[in-house]
Amino acid sequence: MASLKRIFCNEMLLNTHTWLLKEYAGARLCPDNLDILVYNVMPDILPIHRDITPEMTHRIERLAAVAPEHGKARFIQFHLLVDDLSHHGHITRRGHDRFENASGGYAYRKGAALAKNLIALHGGKISAEEALYRSHLLIEMAVDLVVYGRYPENMELFSQAVEWTLENRLESLVGTLVWSYSLPEALVRDAVVQGLAAYRNEILRRSVSLDGRTELFLYKFYGGVAGEKLRTGVRDLLQRGIESVADGQEFLSATLTEIAKAGFDGGL
Repeated sequence: MASLKRIFCNEMLLNTHTWLLKEYAGARLCPDNLDILVYNVMPDILPIHRDITPEMTHRIERLAAVAPEHGKARFIQFHLLVDDLSHHGHITRRGHDRFENASGGYAYRKGAALAKNLIALHGGKISAEEALYRSHLLIEMAVDLVVYGRYPENMELFSQAVEWTLENRLESLVGTLVWSYSLPEALVRDAVVQGLAAYRNEILRRSVSLDGRTELFLYKFYGGVAGEKLRTGVRDLLQRGIESVADGQEFLSATLTEIAKAGFDGGL
């Protein structure tokens, strides 16, 4: 069973990724291809498994050619293009390491305003780089909460996609992930079943609030064990993050524009 820490840490951007792909697909999204919403978050779902790391799922070539029988692997790429633009401000070839933060992505630019406060909250015991990394996650969570507040129906849609995929498309999903990541089939199958269990409707709804995301952040960095001062401080910084992303819709729209300019074609 995956730990709560690994489960909760990978739910931060579900609403954002789902909204962006839904906007890209438009009327082409239909009951028979809801699984593209699941492919789109696989880079975050698979690392819930203890034997798969985020580096393994995020450090692959963007816009690589896709075998015809694995066409939906393009929606794994879509996720990575969004991540690149959020983190680095441009599309990379294979992603970057965690601390390569200086390229001007939206989450890091906005997060910089929170980093000093986060250092102070820890009594100066975390580095500036670590504070910036954690602050960008607060911004990403803030954007995701704003997106959920505007489009709450997307969470229900994603939950439907999970159930439909497990019932109708599990084998093709596992096969495409094995092809995409060159991982053993048994490991991928275990990771998919374990990961999607963490994305059932009732679990997801616990995390889409200010307090829920505060707990998510505390699980990631402190195993859920935190004093009231730290808990309140993180909650206040997340609230500041929410207030700072009033222009988030512009960033999301610009992200779709940049993905189109890069030549992404989902083949829908």
